Amino acid sequence: MQDDFDRLLDRRGTGALKWDRRTPEEKRRGIVPLSVADMEFPCARPIQEAVRRAAEHGLYGYTDPDERYFDAVTGWLLRRHGMRVRSEDIVCENGVIPALSTALRALTREGEGVICFTPVYYPFAQVITLNNRRMAECPLLRSADGRYEMDFNRLEDLARRQDVTALILCSPHNPVGRVWTREELTQVVDICRRHGVLMLSDEIHFDIVLEGEHTVLARAGEGAADRCVLLTSPSKTFNLAGLRIANLIIQNPDLRASYKRQQEADGNSNIAYFGRAAAIAAYEECAPWVDALCGYLRGNFSWMEAFFSQRLPGAVLTRTEGTYFAWADFSAWGMDDAALSRFLRERAGLVLDDGTMFGAGGSGCARFNIALPRQELKKALDRLDAAVKGASL
Repeated sequence: MQDDFDRLLDRRGTGALKWDRRTPEEKRRGIVPLSVADMEFPCARPIQEAVRRAAEHGLYGYTDPDERYFDAVTGWLLRRHGMRVRSEDIVCENGVIPALSTALRALTREGEGVICFTPVYYPFAQVITLNNRRMAECPLLRSADGRYEMDFNRLEDLARRQDVTALILCSPHNPVGRVWTREELTQVVDICRRHGVLMLSDEIHFDIVLEGEHTVLARAGEGAADRCVLLTSPSKTFNLAGLRIANLIIQNPDLRASYKRQQEADGNSNIAYFGRAAAIAAYEECAPWVDALCGYLRGNFSWMEAFFSQRLPGAVLTRTEGTYFAWADFSAWGMDDAALSRFLRERAGLVLDDGTMFGAGGSGCARFNIALPRQELKKALDRLDAAVKGASL
């Protein structure tokens, strides 16, 4: 499998979002972007073979999840996360963000507040505000050693408000890479249960754990499953974002019925034909590939951590426990956000996601996607090192 992770595929001409958004000069220089959240690794071979077989069939009609599909999803949840669910608890969607949008319309009202721990994955703010709900930001606290933690006092204050009715949790957390402990999640569940706050838990990265152990929110405390909508997908774990497949676990029948009514009102039905084939192969055959992936990502982060420590004075790299992101704080370099963005992109040739995209707490920071061959990560950071030396920071 090492070859899968060390091999860079040419994505030109495929419509790849982050590659096509490079400037003409970046394309000429062959700069590999470290931005949008898909990986630069080819999919596991059993997935490629399953999609190839599906393509060879020659008929790509309307597709429903069937018994084999549900068995693959429930088997993965049980084996990898100790979560026993029934097939009827699963609602299929074409993506986690579309599912969040539907859930907000189904389960909250316009004008109500939705809690998010910021800085956080930027589409959360978009899906909240575009659906005429309000962001209720609960900024993460940063300890002396740079670790991000939840502010439970602030969470309690927000949750007790009559006009705040839901929380969107990112677990593991994007962009800061925290894998929340069971104790932390139990506190979240207790606070939300006391105040009647619905929990929408985006756990799309729950298989990518580099340190610690992931706990599914629905299993984190008394009554958690009854107030939780769990959003999952094979897309991040297996690099299937373009195949548009996601699964919601909604164990409360009333919440599930409300969600399905809104889903029907939105005109959503069936699942993606190729997504079905890929998900079954992923969950049935590719556990060893995921283990190898996590090992490779640990190596990438360890190398990057040493690089920052030895060659980038003043830059602080937050320790990544989960996801394939690295969150870096450059505020000690004394640039405002616009200047930092220009420096990283124009001087260092780095295509990153600026920290300001992620809301409160993102100023002075940037998110690196480290799911790419290590030699490409090294090339990118060597350019950053040269730019820093040239600027005498």
